[in-house]
Amino acid sequence: MTETTPATSTKRTRRTQERTEIARANLINAATPMFAEQGFDGITVRNIELAADVKRGMLAYHFGDKENLWKAVADTCLERLSTELNHRFELFKDLSERERLALMIRFHVRYYAQHPELSRLMSQEARQDSWRIEYLVDKHLKPGVDALKKHVTATLDLNDREFAHWYYIMVSASATMFSFAPECERLFGFDPHQESVVETHAEMMVNTLLGHIK
Repeated sequence: MTETTPATSTKRTRRTQERTEIARANLINAATPMFAEQGFDGITVRNIELAADVKRGMLAYHFGDKENLWKAVADTCLERLSTELNHRFELFKDLSERERLALMIRFHVRYYAQHPELSRLMSQEARQDSWRIEYLVDKHLKPGVDALKKHVTATLDLNDREFAHWYYIMVSASATMFSFAPECERLFGFDPHQESVVETHAEMMVNTLLGHIK
């Protein structure tokens, strides 16, 4: 009988952990566009497992149920956004007020260009009152929006209601072209994800929202 050494046991544990992480990542990656494009109720557990190329029952094994997988998808999308946004906040001390807001606007344009699935996911959930939009707002959106509001209202001299309008104008205009990429290609004949298009869109957004700020 082959003796199991501590080193062998450790290697087996690491391999098991790696397989678990890979399976979880495959399920999240497969489910993200499905939730974003078809909605939570539009897909089944088996649909997700087939798309992730995992055995039946693996979703329940790794996440418990479809609700917890949806939360993992939402966490992955929004935590990535929050992490990258926080990196921009660290640069603020060296920028003017206008440059700070311009940086934020450009960031949102570029982020939505790279991750159109986030806008599509929000479009699915924001239009209905459910446990999912409550989860998104309470855990992810409210903290980030409150942080953004401090910078915007101080620079543009907006009250809370005016900031709400500014926020939806900024987010919607930043994301729509990239979320509606198939329409854009057929309507105007170009792929909006081209770098030159993204840069032009970001510059137009800055000029539109901050044109009067020096």
